[in-house]
Amino acid sequence: MPDYKSMYYHLAGRMATSIEVLEMTVQTLEGTTVALAELTEKLKQAQLVTEEMFISDDGDDAQPIF
Repeated sequence: MPDYKSMYYHLAGRMATSIEVLEMTVQTLEGTTVALAELTEKLKQAQLVTEEMFISDDGDDAQPIF
């Protein structure tokens, strides 16, 4: 005769572990999403600053840059 109580507790334990892993994965993905969004904004700002440097250049291309 199967021991249903043992089977239930085993399954409940496995489910609890699975839920904890899923919750941790969601938290990790949320953190990664925030970090990637911040990185994207910093790259956009760097691009704008670089473009502004080239646009506001005096046009003095005769001088070497070294």
